[in-house]
Amino acid sequence: MPGKDPVERRADILDALAASSARVVTFCGGEPLLIRTIDQYAATLAQCGKSTVLNTNGQLLRRRLDQGFRLADFAMVGISIEGSTPEIHRAMRGEKADLYEVIEAARLVTKEPDVSLKLATVVSGVNRDNLPALARTVRDLAPDIWRLYQYSSRGEVNSGQQRHWLPEDEFQRLVKTATELAAPVPTAPSTEAETEGCFIVDPAGNVLQPAATEYIRRGNCLEKPLDDIWAESPAQSTIIDNKRWLAVLS
Repeated sequence: MPGKDPVERRADILDALAASSARVVTFCGGEPLLIRTIDQYAATLAQCGKSTVLNTNGQLLRRRLDQGFRLADFAMVGISIEGSTPEIHRAMRGEKADLYEVIEAARLVTKEPDVSLKLATVVSGVNRDNLPALARTVRDLAPDIWRLYQYSSRGEVNSGQQRHWLPEDEFQRLVKTATELAAPVPTAPSTEAETEGCFIVDPAGNVLQPAATEYIRRGNCLEKPLDDIWAESPAQSTIIDNKRWLAVLS
């Protein structure tokens, strides 16, 4: 969130990421396009040999492109799409969510040479019945990969657990059907447990890992090299397994 973003730390965090052995860096949020210079940060990391991914809700992408935002500085753009109708999409993402803006954003990404498109969907009790129709929408948009996430109740500020909750066995069943309907688009599902497989660097430089119902602080990249924090992590295999889908960038 920009209001809680210690801007003065950004350059040092960027240096820490550049100095690490990480091959892929994802910009996520919140909404990363609220940061006007996010493409410049991506360009800096690309110059250091990193592949960069932008995860966005798609709402601002067209406007930012009109303002000079450089999509080509990213190897991949991930766009959230939660339903095949405006009503379902809004039920998942809030009353201001605009499905048509999201679809246009996805189409703009597909027109950019050498930038891959990822579509991302959180599967919950709210949109589960719409998933087959959404799979057909995804097939028509033809992304390089469709990521499907089981709804997670992780985090103290999370709300709506009762209406969104979805058991893992139902998630697996829904994903199987969606995968068949979206073919030939490849899918990469993650259960709630599998979404623990990542490292998150927050605006203060803290390195966080999702775990159960919380986020565990593994260190701070402004105090210790990221590679050292990674070397001490007990979750290396979980993270590696959860990120195998990034092979689409090869």
